Amino acid sequence: MSNIYTKKIILFLIFCCFIQNTIFACDDTLVMLLTAKNPTSEFSKSIRSFMNSLTVLGTALKYTPKDDYSTELNEVLNTWLEFSKKYMTNPPEEAKNDRNWISKMSSTAKKIGEIRKLINKKQYLDAHNGVLELSNTIGTFFEAIGITDEKQVFIVASADINDLQRKKSNSEAFKTIEKLKQDLESFKKYISSEDLSIASNTAILIDSISHSLNKNESKEEIDKTVSKLRTSFEELRSRILMKEWFSSDESEEGN
Repeated sequence: MSNIYTKKIILFLIFCCFIQNTIFACDDTLVMLLTAKNPTSEFSKSIRSFMNSLTVLGTALKYTPKDDYSTELNEVLNTWLEFSKKYMTNPPEEAKNDRNWISKMSSTAKKIGEIRKLINKKQYLDAHNGVLELSNTIGTFFEAIGITDEKQVFIVASADINDLQRKKSNSEAFKTIEKLKQDLESFKKYISSEDLSIASNTAILIDSISHSLNKNESKEEIDKTVSKLRTSFEELRSRILMKEWFSSDESEEGN
């Protein structure tokens, strides 16, 4: 299979996940992006499986009120068990030079344990925030693999949106909003002129959240706008990828 064809398949899958997951905070499409260089490796498949199960758990905790989340939690535990059996003390070939690998694995295991305790105590909001916090750390597994500047921007923006969703005070939220404004400026360095309207809409959503916080609007209403903001950032991210990948395709086809 040609490199060009593989890229187009991956881009299509990312767009599919983008459409399906626009309401949820844990960004498993970002993990798909980070594993796009070698999507069929055991490491790529294992970490995508774990992140997908984490996404399902987070979605259920936030949007499906019920008394029992054991099915979703067990899937997280099972996929992490499979991942950790392979890589707890021996990093995959892609990350063999990561000196902090074992501490990252131990920290992730600890966070999963904390989420499990919170669910067992029926502290579901705190458990959801724990899922958001854990999802923010997944990008660290790719540090030794090599991340381009634009992909680093994607990781930072995703983490900042997660932080905004689990804010504990308006003062914390306003600090995160300032970070998101900086993230948007970083995105603008990579987008084309025809995508500036999406960037403008993203800026409007950021200002809208700030305005809602000043008016002390309900968390439910603010969460809706934050979800729209995530969607807008993800659309920008997809446009940047499409520009990058298809531009490189044209170069390859010309050689």
